[in-house]
Amino acid sequence: MLKLDKTIQAALDATGLPWTVETGGKHFKIRLAGRLVGVFSKGKNAQPSHSIQNTISNIRRLYKELSGDRTGEAPRRSV
Repeated sequence: MLKLDKTIQAALDATGLPWTVETGGKHFKIRLAGRLVGVFSKGKNAQPSHSIQNTISNIRRLYKELSGDRTGEAPRRSV
C-alpha cells in the first residue's frame, strides 16, 4: 500500500473535500472530489520529489477551480 507523503496529505486535508487513493494495476491514483489529481508508480522509487510537487499543485489548482477562488490566478496576457 502507498504511504502517502505528509505534504500531499496535508494539502488534501486542507481542502476539506473528499479524497481517495485507488489501487490500479501498476499505479496508485489520488482523487480529490472524484477528479484525478495524481498518479504514482508502485515501483521502488514511488514518489520522486517533482511528482509530489506537481500533485500538490494539481490539488491546489482543482480546489481553486471548484471553490471559485480566482485570487490565486496569474494575470492573463492580452494578445
